[in-house]
Amino acid sequence: MKDILYALKVLLRGVGAMPMAVMLCLGAVMLTGCVSCGVANQQNKEQGEKNMFVVRIAEIEVYPEWLEAYLAAAGTVGAESVAKEPGVVCIFPMQKKESPTSIRIVEIYRSEEAYKEHLATPHFRKYKEATPHMIKSLKLVPMQPLDPDHADSIFKKWLQMQQAKWA
Repeated sequence: MKDILYALKVLLRGVGAMPMAVMLCLGAVMLTGCVSCGVANQQNKEQGEKNMFVVRIAEIEVYPEWLEAYLAAAGTVGAESVAKEPGVVCIFPMQKKESPTSIRIVEIYRSEEAYKEHLATPHFRKYKEATPHMIKSLKLVPMQPLDPDHADSIFKKWLQMQQAKWA
């Protein structure tokens, strides 16, 4: 509990060069109870497949001339989604180092219903309507977590590493 309180204090303070999307992602993970993904996963198993976490990777190729505008739009919609939507656990956009126009977004939703609700939000609709001409290709790849009962340890370890860096 002490670690969570410290992390929340750090997140609220907005420490260092930590990207806002990462701060909001971690904040949502902690505040929505997804630090205990194992517990949530057990509840999902008991309720049936319909309520399982939805995990996907969006593979996006952006036209070079639109890269800066696309990055701004993607960063905004991800941060806003995590901040405003309880069903959005994480939206974590990244660029390939060797190919900056290759974007990958890890998306984690509490359920299929939460994903559908996300698609209907004004901030996501704004992103979808503003970016099609910027995107050369888009592929949504559904993923199956190999070890969902231990996902919380990944977030916790990452947070511990950040705490050490911020100290």
